[in-house]
Amino acid sequence: MSVLSSLLGDLFSRNSPLGASHHSSSSAEKIVEFGREMLTAGDISGAESMCLKALTLVPEHEPARQLQIDIEFVQCLATVDHRFPGPHYLDWLAWFHQTLAPESYLEIGVESGQSLQFAAAPTRTVGVDPEIRIVYPQKNWVKLFKLTSDQFFATQDIQQVFGLETIRLSFIDGLHTFDQALKDFINVERFSNAASVVLFHDIFPVVPATAQRDRITKFWVGDTWKVMWILLKYRPELNIFTIPSGPSGLGVITGLNPHSDVLQSGFDRICREAMALDLESFIADMGTFLHVVENDFEGVANRLANI
Repeated sequence: MSVLSSLLGDLFSRNSPLGASHHSSSSAEKIVEFGREMLTAGDISGAESMCLKALTLVPEHEPARQLQIDIEFVQCLATVDHRFPGPHYLDWLAWFHQTLAPESYLEIGVESGQSLQFAAAPTRTVGVDPEIRIVYPQKNWVKLFKLTSDQFFATQDIQQVFGLETIRLSFIDGLHTFDQALKDFINVERFSNAASVVLFHDIFPVVPATAQRDRITKFWVGDTWKVMWILLKYRPELNIFTIPSGPSGLGVITGLNPHSDVLQSGFDRICREAMALDLESFIADMGTFLHVVENDFEGVANRLANI
């Protein structure tokens, strides 16, 4: 910290406005470097202090603003890690594949392929994402579609794509908006049956700022939680529960009915109703609302076996 003190002392000893302005920017850069070192070392409060110092020197300093965003991101992760001990959602995806050994798997929101990689033979895997950028090796039969989910369902013969009549396991992790998640569910259900399983990501918000419909944080779950409210209200015959896995929960839906048109026929009205919901009215008792179970493999296995 003596180096930092020297920087600040040197800064305030200068009298030239031009020189002070230039030196302020240079000093802010050094302070941000200290802040990043502290953040890497796990000293969040120290990093916050450095960020504040840099922004005091140069209020619109972009590296300091970025450090501020990264600090908020780390704080969010720390909060959800504390709230969701136990297996991570990726552990659960691997578990569902190992346990169900589904003959068919659809993933909406592939991105880098991190979650897609858990599918193994003999599963036939289909991934959909308009911005696919696979970096994780795929060891299985897989077809990738660089399309939005709406485009995929509108232009593809799903049964022909899979070479099978039914989708056994689906993972919906696309846009972080409830109405799109609902559209995806409606489309998936048309090719599912009572034995199919649909998984929803990002449906258990913990930090309210991360659950806004419009993204204002680096760690963002959106308002996807509302799709669970819709299913619980309008499809009570479904088996619905939530695994409190990091970083944002995993919704589990079984008992699907490809002939149901409740959601499709009432889509606009249902979405208007859900749009008016206020997170603050739910977040304090979110666990009860989402039908949360233990974050435990054996317990979920028993639950699925009894459905």
